[in-house]
Amino acid sequence: MRLDLELDRVGEWVRRGGYRRVLIQSPLGLRHAALRVAEALEQMNVEAILSGGSCWGGCDVAYREAEALDADAIIHIGHPRFLGRDRRPTYYLECRYLDPEPLLKVAEKAAEIMDGGGVVGVGATAQWLNHLSRVIRLLRERGVEAVAGGVGGVIRHEGQVLGCAYNGLLELEERVSAYLVLGSIFHGLGLALLTRKPVYGADPFTQRVEELGAHAERVLAQRYAMIEGFRRAERIGVVVSLKPGQLRRGLASRLKGMVEEWGRKADIVVLDEVSEQALADLPHQAFINTACQRLSIEDQQRLGKPLLLPSEALVAMGRLRWESVIRTPRYFSMEV
Repeated sequence: MRLDLELDRVGEWVRRGGYRRVLIQSPLGLRHAALRVAEALEQMNVEAILSGGSCWGGCDVAYREAEALDADAIIHIGHPRFLGRDRRPTYYLECRYLDPEPLLKVAEKAAEIMDGGGVVGVGATAQWLNHLSRVIRLLRERGVEAVAGGVGGVIRHEGQVLGCAYNGLLELEERVSAYLVLGSIFHGLGLALLTRKPVYGADPFTQRVEELGAHAERVLAQRYAMIEGFRRAERIGVVVSLKPGQLRRGLASRLKGMVEEWGRKADIVVLDEVSEQALADLPHQAFINTACQRLSIEDQQRLGKPLLLPSEALVAMGRLRWESVIRTPRYFSMEV
């Protein structure tokens, strides 16, 4: 799939800022794009440095690397802006897809499956947003009354969804009878955990469309098993991430206090990468996750020890009822 690398706009941004050393950060699947950007900068006599570290989202900007290397600026590839302000000048190169055909084809399939029946809230991952208006027109022509999600919070573009944030779509909750998330089943599942309305996930690459209610229920059953495991733990670690958009020290302190009031030992544990090995090496039997919500959903089986969301930890400690949290926006909340 061809991507819009915005090379002219990137070059103008670098020239206007007078940057002479630029750190280029990209997720694993877009390292080829980082190379092309680096080549373009080198032609401008700008020193381009490639980050080989992780890049999980707009919450994970490589400020510490840039500061260590004394880079003037960062080009962050593959994600929209997440943070309110930057510690170093940062260009968010979203790499939007140029060809709309895979998206339009999967939207046709989704229209057949949904077959009308009320208003549908539609969102997409950032790479497909250039074509979202065409998808909405197509759906309406096929008898599906579609409306895009709005902006708000960390959602910067109309119709945008993140794996951890669906603010724009959830604001439509009273208006819609169902949701359609375009881009990946992964993103659709996140929304299905936060609403009781039907959610359809559509993947333009595999041309797969799936109603995700049953999938969400299976995940929630697995999550409740983790809650039961958490209740048996004697020592609990409250995980704090160093990633700039995930650093929640106040939340971690409040949760540590709640665990101790509950009668268990608790420690705040600082990690950059929450990995199987990192958790296995710690003496805690269970953890609370104040970093990225999707770690608890997507990576739990790999991580082994229970890694509960804050809302799940409150359920485990008897402060909330499970039924009042699941399939509601509160489930992913990073507030207590």
